[in-house]
Amino acid sequence: MADQAQKTVPAVEKLVADQTARFEAAVEEMGKLQSKSVAQVNQFIEGYTRVAQEQIAFAEQIGGEWRKLVLAATRNAADLFAPKA
Repeated sequence: MADQAQKTVPAVEKLVADQTARFEAAVEEMGKLQSKSVAQVNQFIEGYTRVAQEQIAFAEQIGGEWRKLVLAATRNAADLFAPKA
């Protein structure tokens, strides 16, 4: 019985050590994946922010052009109805 215990204890210790090593490797890999995911999310947010800023600038440009056209049309209409001297 003692002989069997002497064989079993090292085998169990090896199993525990192997399992611990696998768990540590898995946790390390999860850390790498998490870092990669955070980097991808940051990249997505930066891209989205850039696109949103471009859209806002474009909307501002369109609004300015629209105001110019409305002002020109109003002046032309006023000229049509203004009495000629």
